Amino acid sequence: MILRIGLDFDNTIANYDQAFPEVARILGYETKTLNKRDLKLDLLNRPDGDTAWQKVQGLVYGKFIDLASLYPGVYEFVLRALSGNNQVFIVSHKTQLGHFDESRTPLRQAATNWLINQKLVGDSDSKIKLQNVFYAETRDEKINKIVELKLDVFIDDLDEVLSDKSFPKETRKILFGSDTSADQEISTMHSWREVGDELFGEIDSSVILAGAKFVCPELNCTSAQRVEGRGNSKIFRVETSDGSIALKVYPDLAVDNRLRRNAEWQALNFLQQNKMRVPRPVQTDSELNWSLIEWIDGSPADPLNQVHLDQAASFIQNLNQASRVITSGSMFGLATEACLNPSFIENQINNRLTALKSVEDSALREFIDNDLSPTLARTIESTRRLMVDNYDAILDQKYWTLSPSDFGLHNAIATPHGDLVFFDFEYFGWDDPVKLTADVCLHPGMSLDENAQQRWISEAKKLFADDPNFGVRLNALYPLYAIRWALIMLNEYRTDKIKNRLNAQSRMQSDIRGAQLKQLEKAKLMLKNADRTVL
Repeated sequence: MILRIGLDFDNTIANYDQAFPEVARILGYETKTLNKRDLKLDLLNRPDGDTAWQKVQGLVYGKFIDLASLYPGVYEFVLRALSGNNQVFIVSHKTQLGHFDESRTPLRQAATNWLINQKLVGDSDSKIKLQNVFYAETRDEKINKIVELKLDVFIDDLDEVLSDKSFPKETRKILFGSDTSADQEISTMHSWREVGDELFGEIDSSVILAGAKFVCPELNCTSAQRVEGRGNSKIFRVETSDGSIALKVYPDLAVDNRLRRNAEWQALNFLQQNKMRVPRPVQTDSELNWSLIEWIDGSPADPLNQVHLDQAASFIQNLNQASRVITSGSMFGLATEACLNPSFIENQINNRLTALKSVEDSALREFIDNDLSPTLARTIESTRRLMVDNYDAILDQKYWTLSPSDFGLHNAIATPHGDLVFFDFEYFGWDDPVKLTADVCLHPGMSLDENAQQRWISEAKKLFADDPNFGVRLNALYPLYAIRWALIMLNEYRTDKIKNRLNAQSRMQSDIRGAQLKQLEKAKLMLKNADRTVL
């Protein structure tokens, strides 16, 4: 079904969370607030607060509109809509001039220029047409325009617009953002990808082809096929006149704000420059949050193959050597969930436990209360005893190493020539080599037996021989990493994590409960590693 879709502008397309506090400070209002909502409350509680608030508004929407950003996923939504031959309109309640704006910046022109600069409005097939952008002096005028355009759907951040008695009954109402509505006819959605999935279903090949051509116009793309993922990102194999290429759609930033695309793009370029065996980065796009990466043909690496394990060790050796020629702060941040002292690990474990407390599941609760929690208490006591002198001390930077933070043969492909190509660097950054070593042993995708684990640990001891406390930390921290991994295996129980998994792994959708119980059994097995001594 072809839809006529209307979008509000302010706080729906344009995100002003950072702009409002910044403009307030420019005007001389001292504030520690970090977003629009908190700033409004702050200012309205002051003498002449209403005037101050209107001054800030007038400048944010006009003179300083360039401080605004697109909400994550807006561009992807528009691409999905237009690639399906739907029509997209912007209808905004916006006066000609802002209140108390001495610069008298034309608000409508400022908004239009901003839309063009954000590459959301323009002449190409992937952009909203300028003639489809409308401004209204009043709310009534805005609603009249929605009626006139005969829109099938309208998306707005204001409940009062959608619930207005004059709003057309035949137009579907979607409330965007964190607020909810008492109106049963209004659907509340929290991200643009969620809106897109609701209106269009899953991202299909037509969307992927349109996006690939936008990201890299010189590619002659002919077809696209979904590749079932094992992580949280969606992977497509795109065929071009020059061969295959991988297109990666990263998780919704509104749900998971970790900058996975940025981390992976930076890592791939760095690793390529250091002549390491990784896919070649082709092109990336920050607004779509997609990347094009070289497609590698081959078969999965084998954790039981000693040659493959040796190549993995060689990769880490080369990575550690590359780490030594740059300073920790010059190029990369910390790896995702880096652990630079035992307190880091303890905090991560406690945060994961807290996230699971709200889950009502008797089998899960029994495992946590009767098995995991007692093991954790015992392990922390033991770790504190083993590392009594430096439990809270941050590891000296000279012993840090760059880490993929999800490294192993589960993220490697064996080419027809026998070489391994490593992929998936979404969590790349600086970390303790002990965490890298433990993760390779414990990662469920590796499935290393005890002998293979010991071989890996022996190799790691050689690689990081310049670190005098490596062995002590590994013995002390390995049990904590095992507990952490047991909790990671329980992500299928968490609503904040399952969305990414379902997006990447469509096969899970038919049996979420089965997946949960399977992961619970794996977590029980993983927990047994907390009682192992590895050195």
